[in-house]
Amino acid sequence: MFTHVLDNIYMVSTGNGVFPSSFSFYIDDEVKTLIDTPLDNEFPTLFKDRPVNLIINTHFHRDHSGSNHLFPEAKVYVHPLDAPAMQSAEVFSDFYGLNDPENLYLKPEFLKWLNFKPSRITKHINDGEIIELGQTKLEVIHTPGHTLGHCALFDKEKGIVYSGDIDLTGFGPWYGNKISNVDDTIISIEKIIKLSPDIILTGHKGIINKNVEARLKKYLDKVYVNEENILKALREPLTLDELVEHKIIYGRWYEPPILYAFFEKISLRKHLERLINLGLVNFEKGYYLATNTRTRRACSH
Repeated sequence: MFTHVLDNIYMVSTGNGVFPSSFSFYIDDEVKTLIDTPLDNEFPTLFKDRPVNLIINTHFHRDHSGSNHLFPEAKVYVHPLDAPAMQSAEVFSDFYGLNDPENLYLKPEFLKWLNFKPSRITKHINDGEIIELGQTKLEVIHTPGHTLGHCALFDKEKGIVYSGDIDLTGFGPWYGNKISNVDDTIISIEKIIKLSPDIILTGHKGIINKNVEARLKKYLDKVYVNEENILKALREPLTLDELVEHKIIYGRWYEPPILYAFFEKISLRKHLERLINLGLVNFEKGYYLATNTRTRRACSH
């Protein structure tokens, strides 16, 4: 389904945007461009009468690059830090943390579920680069944290940011990969706020064109809410596995719970790394313990 956004820009989807579905965006300019492709073998059928010359992937995750191989004539651009995970199942697995001995049992089913297919890559894109599509010019904004090479794309003339998985969902920012980083996530969201966009086009929430700055700040605030809840839980010493059972990140686990536990554990570990660096949590003999009860605003940059 094509949904008109503005001028020559369309939102494209075969689903509702909830993982593993996602929203892609088509720019009908001299260079016919797709920003991200979902994990859906039927997706190319939407383009029978619309050529695709270029695919720009915001990052390597399969719900944002899963149909790349089904557009064999299109060029593919992505940041160099995410490129290896789009080309190699082993690097993909390593970035997720699936090659760690404790997680190897998850790897075969996970790769099958996400139908890993290597993507060709035509060009690496870097922060500050301008991609010219004709009348449309997109500035690459490197926004790591979610992944190492996650990028947003800024159409300054139209005031539009294509934000990928800085997606403004109620869940908040996601940093459940081995290579994710909470501090980088915070900095990246602040970077988008400073752009003062009129419209944000996200991979899972779609079109955001009202109260944009407030929505971004609310989204960022979820990081600090998570940390506040972690510090409350750590008023008593807990192992990481014990903290996982508090379900602070996801709130509740759906099926299969083993997968939610996996991502919960990685996300909590990322928070704990940051909180230890800030001096707010101590780790000793396998147990984590909060050092004080400072507010989340004291934790912020």
